[in-house]
Amino acid sequence: MIIAIIVFAVLLCIGMPIAICLGLFGIAHITTMGNPAFFDIIIGRMFSGVSIISISCIPFFIMAGELMNSGGITRRLLDFLRSFIGRLKGGMAYCTIALSAILAAILGSAQANASLLNQILPAQLEKDGYPPEYSGALISAASVLGPIIPPSTMFIFYCFLTDVSIQYMFIAGIIPGIILALAYCVTVFINMRKMDIKKPEGKFNLREFGVSFVKAIPALLVPAIIIGGVLSGFCTAIEAGAVACVAAFVVSLIYRELDLKKIPAMMLRTAISTGAIFLIIAFGNLLAWTMAKDGIADLIISAILAVTSNKYLIIFLILLLLVLVGCVLDMASATLIFIPVMFPLIQMIGMDVVHFGIVFSLMITIGMITPPVGQVLFITCNVSGVGFKPLCQRIWPFIVASFATTFALAYLPDIVLILPRLFGYLG
Repeated sequence: MIIAIIVFAVLLCIGMPIAICLGLFGIAHITTMGNPAFFDIIIGRMFSGVSIISISCIPFFIMAGELMNSGGITRRLLDFLRSFIGRLKGGMAYCTIALSAILAAILGSAQANASLLNQILPAQLEKDGYPPEYSGALISAASVLGPIIPPSTMFIFYCFLTDVSIQYMFIAGIIPGIILALAYCVTVFINMRKMDIKKPEGKFNLREFGVSFVKAIPALLVPAIIIGGVLSGFCTAIEAGAVACVAAFVVSLIYRELDLKKIPAMMLRTAISTGAIFLIIAFGNLLAWTMAKDGIADLIISAILAVTSNKYLIIFLILLLLVLVGCVLDMASATLIFIPVMFPLIQMIGMDVVHFGIVFSLMITIGMITPPVGQVLFITCNVSGVGFKPLCQRIWPFIVASFATTFALAYLPDIVLILPRLFGYLG
């Protein structure tokens, strides 16, 4: 196992694609296990990882993001938010958080949120006087709402590995997502007291608000249809992906900004992104199987229980581990590797599985904005052009807000579970 870990670390450090790292890690692990028969089932284990119907919605969510970006949906949502929130001091910052929350209800991914927001918001924020590094930090932090507010691709991975109800996971993510968004708003409010950002000129204009609201109605219907469909039982969480894609396409046609000639290119980008994700899932499933065969979960459980048997201390140790994992690995890899290892321990200490799924997702996403790695930070730097070092200096207040929110939710499970219980969850 040590040899396999060294192989994985070296490949990761030299910049090898994460899917290849996972695959070679799994094969190296099989080699050290000393059973040649295991090599005969490598392809079977990889195929079983991508043949599960619960992940079939992923390409639809990716395509929905492509359609939103090209169909004028995002711009109209921003215009609507600015018509009333934008009048406050720091209004554009609050609009950024609110827009990310709405997009999260369609895209379900921090990377997709970050990429889309960084294409449209930096110029608007700079126009209102925000320093580029603060704008980048704000967008990066707001982007992590993507995997928390349903529909979330991270929740889909988690439920695929644990057999937890996707519908209850989606419902459970609503309140934590709102709380995290409010925590970021509080952070912005504190920052505005220290920054020289002027309050936008003019007062609230009811007519402007009404016009922007009418124009945004089709765009607002997209997340409303997705979440409402899942909560009402009209569609399953898996079918929500197809609903999101169709809704985004129809709304783009209504706005008459979608160039139909660009659809083949959108579909190609969707196929490439989906292929990359599915390759990670395939190799991750192979690695998870080898770790289960080698009894890695039992070893980790024994090591943690040797330190403490206190439930709350165990949760604390898990939280620390997860944020480190989130710094290095992407969402899919972290979930596929560590959920099979941690899930038996969670069940042993009596932590609710839906509650743990939310906490796990929060900690992994915090890792994605935590220096020195932080994948979302690199996306922001690449798309917006802001420097990595000044971006890291500005992101820390948002990281503190994220940690405070997650630790509170980790030790107050009723906040997470109150909504699922209203819909029949018995946990």
